[in-house]
Amino acid sequence: MAVDRRDFLKGAAGVAGVAAGAGATTVARPQVRRGRGREPSETVDRVVRTTCSPNCTGSCGQLAFVRDGRIVKIQQAADYPDAAYNPRGCMKGLSYHLQLYGEDRITTPLIRTGERGSGHFRKASWSEALDRVADGFKEIGERHGWDSIHVFGQVPGSGYIQKGANYRASAVLGMTHGTSFDFNGDLPMGMPITFGVQNAEHEAKDWANSRFLLLVGANPIETRIPDAKFLLDAADNGARIVVVDPTYSGTAAKADTWIRIRPGTDAAFALSLAWTILDEGLADLDFMRTYTDAALLVRSDTGRRLREADLRPGGSPDRYVVWDRAGDGPVTIGTDRLGLPDGVDAALDGRYEVTLAGGGSAEVTPGFARVRAELGRWTPEAAEKVTGIDPEMIRKLARAYATESPAAILMGGGSNHWYHGDLQGRALALCAALTGNIGRSGGGFSVYVGQYKVRVNTAPWWTADGEAAKVVSSIYFLRGPTETMHPDVPYPKAGYKGLFCTFANMFVQSPDLNRLYETLDGLDLIVVVDHQMTDTAKYADVVLPAASWYEKWDLTATPLHPFLQLQQPAVEPVGESRSELWMWREIVRRIDPARAEKYFDHDELDAIRMILEAGGGPGGPTEGITLDDLRRGPVRLRVPDPDVPFLDQIRNLTPFPPRSLPAKLEATKKFVPTGRIEFYKEEDRFRERSETVPTYKPPHDAGVQDRRKYPLTLLSPHSKWRIHSTYSNNPWLIEIHGGKPPVLIHPDDAHARGISDGDSVEVFNDRGRIVAWAEVTEAVSPGSATLFEGWWPRFFEKGRGVNDLTASSVNPIHEVHYVPNMWCPSTGWKDCVCEVRRA
Repeated sequence: MAVDRRDFLKGAAGVAGVAAGAGATTVARPQVRRGRGREPSETVDRVVRTTCSPNCTGSCGQLAFVRDGRIVKIQQAADYPDAAYNPRGCMKGLSYHLQLYGEDRITTPLIRTGERGSGHFRKASWSEALDRVADGFKEIGERHGWDSIHVFGQVPGSGYIQKGANYRASAVLGMTHGTSFDFNGDLPMGMPITFGVQNAEHEAKDWANSRFLLLVGANPIETRIPDAKFLLDAADNGARIVVVDPTYSGTAAKADTWIRIRPGTDAAFALSLAWTILDEGLADLDFMRTYTDAALLVRSDTGRRLREADLRPGGSPDRYVVWDRAGDGPVTIGTDRLGLPDGVDAALDGRYEVTLAGGGSAEVTPGFARVRAELGRWTPEAAEKVTGIDPEMIRKLARAYATESPAAILMGGGSNHWYHGDLQGRALALCAALTGNIGRSGGGFSVYVGQYKVRVNTAPWWTADGEAAKVVSSIYFLRGPTETMHPDVPYPKAGYKGLFCTFANMFVQSPDLNRLYETLDGLDLIVVVDHQMTDTAKYADVVLPAASWYEKWDLTATPLHPFLQLQQPAVEPVGESRSELWMWREIVRRIDPARAEKYFDHDELDAIRMILEAGGGPGGPTEGITLDDLRRGPVRLRVPDPDVPFLDQIRNLTPFPPRSLPAKLEATKKFVPTGRIEFYKEEDRFRERSETVPTYKPPHDAGVQDRRKYPLTLLSPHSKWRIHSTYSNNPWLIEIHGGKPPVLIHPDDAHARGISDGDSVEVFNDRGRIVAWAEVTEAVSPGSATLFEGWWPRFFEKGRGVNDLTASSVNPIHEVHYVPNMWCPSTGWKDCVCEVRRA
C-alpha cells in the first residue's frame, strides 16, 4: 500500500486535545508499547509538547513521554500549522533524554579542589556556591571594574529567556557580554558589507520553489537534517541541484552535479561565474541599476563616491551621483528611495569628467565599471588555475544558473568559515544580483549558519530599563585587542579577570585553544554553567548545574522556519539543577538586593509576555500572539509566506538595509550608506587592502605558517552525529559511529606518507597537535585532511580536538565598523594548514 509521508503523519499533530494550565501543556495520554515482557497497554503518565533546542537551527517540536518523573521517549510533535514542516526531527533530538540521565549529568553545585582542568571538585550547597560566585565577582568588580568580567553564552535563538537573563544581568551589574555568532565563525561578513544586514536567508520551505539550487560549501543533508527534505522536494519538482564542495558529501551524493573545488577558492569560482554571466549577455543590468550601487560614480583621484557636495556649494554629502547617458551629464540621487529618477538612463561603464564645486575637475567612473574590471581577471581559464575546476564546467554552470529562474545560492559554513569568507560571500551575492534573484521566492543568496537570529523584540527583557549590556566580541577575550580594533569596542581597561560561561563548551569549541588557555590562566574566577561534565566544566573554579531544555521554560525561534515556540518543562530538573534565570536572580540578589528586586522579580512566563507584548503592535512580529496561543503549539510569526528577505526593498523600493534585531536600524544603516546593495566599498581600509570590489585572496593561514612544513589544508566540518560538541557523549550515537575520530585523507596523500586505513595518525601544525585515526577515502580532496569538529577530548589518543590547530586571526576588514554579532571579527575555522604523519 502506498502511503504519502505527510498523510501518514497527519495524525501525529492530533494526539488528542491540549489542556492549557498553570504548568506545562500536557497532551492526552496515549498508550505506549514497552516491548517484549511488558504489558503492551501500559501507559505513560503524561506527554508534554516542547522544543528541541541545541544550536542547530532545527528548532523541532517534540513530544516528551514521561513515566515516573522521567522522560522515557521523545517523538516529533509534527503539529506545525504548515504541513510542509511536518515532521521535524533527527536521531540526535530523539536520543536527547539519554543526556538527562547519563553519567556525565551534573546534578549538584561543585567547587574546585584540585588544579584547574584536573576535574577534582567537591559537592557544595547552592548557598555556598552562589556566595562564592557573588563574592568573587564583587572582588573583581571593586578591584578591576565590573566590565572585566566576561559573560559568554551561545547564540540566542534557541532560548530568548534563559540566554536573555545573561544579557539582563550584564546590564544590571555592568559586566561585558560576549558574542557568539562571530566567535563561531558563522557571521557571514559578506552580508553586512553588501546588504547592510547581519544575515538574511530564505526559510527552508522556499527551497522547494527553486528551479536551480547552487550549494557552495553547504551540506544540509547532514547538517540541516530536519529541512533536507525541501531539497528533495525541489528535485521532485524538477529543479537541478549543483553542489560545489572539496568533499563528496552526503548532499553531493544527492545532487545532479558535484563540482570538486580546491578549499578556500570559492571567491575565484564565483567571480568566474559572474564574469561569464556578464560576458555572455545574461546579466539583468536593470536590476543592478535599480537596486545596487552599480551606477553610482566613483572619483578616480580619491577612490570615494562622488557626492552632490562635490559638485556645488551647499550640496548634500548624502546625495550621490550617476551619469545620465540620455542627458550626457551628472544627476544626483537621494538615499530615501531605490531606483532612478524618471527618464534617467544611468551609465554602468565609461569614464567621465565632472566640474567640482571648488573649481577644477575630476575623472569619475560608475562603480560597476570597477567591478567589471575585476571580473575581467577571472575568466574561466584564469579561475581554473586557482580552483581546479574545468573552464567549460564553469561556463555551463553560469549559463544554467542565469537562465533557470528562480535560482538560489545556498552558502554554508564550508565556504563562510575562512579568513576571507567575506570576499567569498560578496562574490556569490554578486552572482545573485546579476541574475535578479534577490527578493524572489525560490531565489536569493542565503547563508545558513547558526541559530543566531533574533526574530522578536527582546529589549524589554534583555535590557535594564532600556540600558543594554556592553558587548565585546569574544575574540578579543581570547586574544586581546588588535591594533585595528574599532574604537567603539568597550574593551575593559584592566583586561579580563573573570568569566561566566553558559550554554557553551567553550574550552573545547573555541578556535586557537592553546591561546585561549593562556587567557584562562590569567583569570581570577571561572564559573561554568552546564548540565554535562564537559572539559569546559572540568576547568572551572565553580560549576553550577543547569536544567536542560526539557526541564525549564523558554521561548525559541530559528532562521530556518518562522514559527515561535515554547520550551515547556516536561519533568522536574534532575538533582539540584536550576535554570539560568534562577541562578542570576540569586547572584544579583547577593550583590545588589535592590536591583535584584527591581530587575529579577520575574519568572520565565513574565519574560515571555514582555517580549510578546513588545512586538505585538500593528505590523510587529508577534502581533496578536499570546502565551496561551504558544501553549497550544507553534505559531507562525507575522512574516510573509514564504519568508523571503528583501521583499520590501524589491517591491516597494524601500532603501537597504532592513532592520537586524536586536540592533537599532540607525546602527546598521552605516554599513551601506547609499541605501543600496553595495558592491563597491569606499571606506579607507577597503581601499588600503585592495578590497573595494569583490575579489579573490588566497587562504590566510597558508601565508602565516610555512607551507613547506604544512602542505595540507585542514578542514573541520560539522558532523551529522553531533550539534557542535553536543551529543558527543550520547551512547546511541557513539554506538552508531564507533566513537573514534577519523581523519579523512585522500589515497594519494596517504600513500605518500605511508599511511593505511585505520592507522593512528598525528595531525599537527605550529599551534598544536592531536592523535586520531586515518580514514583513507577518495571522498576528500587531494591536499587536504578533514577532522570533524565537536569531538570531546576523551575520544582522542592525544590532544583536545581540531581546535588545538585552528587559528584566531582577525581580519581588519571586519573591524571597519562595530556592531556586536553584526559587523565584527568573524573567525576562520577552516582557514588552517597542517601535516599528517603516522603516530
